[in-house]
Amino acid sequence: MRSAQSIVPVILAAGDSTRMGYPKALLPLGGELFLTRILRVLRELGMGVPRLVLGRAADRVMEALGGRTGAAALDGVEVLVNPDPDRGQLSSIQLGFGGLEERCDAAMIWPVDQPAVSGELVRRLVAEFLARDCRSCRIAVPFCGGRRGHPAIFHRTLFHEFMEAPLDKGARGIIPRYESEALYLPTDDSASVTDIDTPDEYRALTGQSLAAALPMASRQA
Repeated sequence: MRSAQSIVPVILAAGDSTRMGYPKALLPLGGELFLTRILRVLRELGMGVPRLVLGRAADRVMEALGGRTGAAALDGVEVLVNPDPDRGQLSSIQLGFGGLEERCDAAMIWPVDQPAVSGELVRRLVAEFLARDCRSCRIAVPFCGGRRGHPAIFHRTLFHEFMEAPLDKGARGIIPRYESEALYLPTDDSASVTDIDTPDEYRALTGQSLAAALPMASRQA
């Protein structure tokens, strides 16, 4: 019987956060950081070993979380570094999916700029995906306000679609091609469709200005 451990999460955190002006993985959210909250939710659900894809801020993120050799926050996390994140998000997905096909049943894509998705929604998404035959359900995504959201689960038989897609086109065309095999999980959780990319969006999420929040970031790392 398949379990949550058969799904490998791929956390996308390779962007430069130019509009935010600070690595989004390290932004405070409650008593956690964007990245550590996502990792906690995944661990609580018993998911497979997460793959974290970082970019030019990789050293900064790992140093903030305790360095390369033993940060508790990154224990059990496979860290990958995209050498050229300017190629776009698909290049990070391809890096995260590389070599996974033989190691898992599916992968979950979770961008770090959508950190506030409820653990209950993720649990439901995983449970609904696992309860269905993979021949009829190869994709599972939250669906909120008429929009597809994240995190999104893809069966391993679709990995080649990501690996072969041209970087200039991205991955947007993959789900429409498999519409009949996609599970859209209805939800009111707007965090599943809301990117946190700017200081204004951060304030809307947390009720706190970025300037006020940043002094807390180092204490929570």
